[in-house]
Amino acid sequence: MSEMISRHIQIDNWIFEVKMVRALRVQNYGEPYSAIANINLNGSSAYIDGMMQKNQQQISNEDIQVFKEFCQQMAIDEIKLDLRNSFLTDQAPTLEDAPLKRA
Repeated sequence: MSEMISRHIQIDNWIFEVKMVRALRVQNYGEPYSAIANINLNGSSAYIDGMMQKNQQQISNEDIQVFKEFCQQMAIDEIKLDLRNSFLTDQAPTLEDAPLKRA
């Protein structure tokens, strides 16, 4: 999936801007989730923090790839991960077209 998601929605004379996203790892919305993360969007940058996984395991590289796919759909060029988060994998992958930087 490579479609672009709109970050601005206009209704009448109000514009709603997506600035923060809560990501849940779960098969179906409403079911108990196994991981959670917060993503703050600012211009073409995203800051991912608050990543936690059930049983205090590390977030996998596959999970990081999903976050990068979401950020690409939101027209994000730079992704920063919270370095203080002990639940991240030791070797987070990088992208050539959307650099993954540790904050």
